Amino acid sequence: MNMKGITIKLPETTLRQLRLQARQTGRSIAALVRDRLEAIPDHARESVFALTPDLAGCLEGGSRPATNARRKFRRS
Repeated sequence: MNMKGITIKLPETTLRQLRLQARQTGRSIAALVRDRLEAIPDHARESVFALTPDLAGCLEGGSRPATNARRKFRRS
């Protein structure tokens, strides 16, 4: 498997937790991060529009636009 590297910045507390877990499990921090990223469910990677198609058109309201018609400004 061909892998490419990235650099991320983490809060000190998160990094401390990762180091501790790496020590306890005997795995590298990179392996732990990869596992967590791969464990994100597919539905969480979808856009909000893909997740909510059943909500489209469910709001009630008038057919008039919410904005007022613009009036021409008169010079005085």
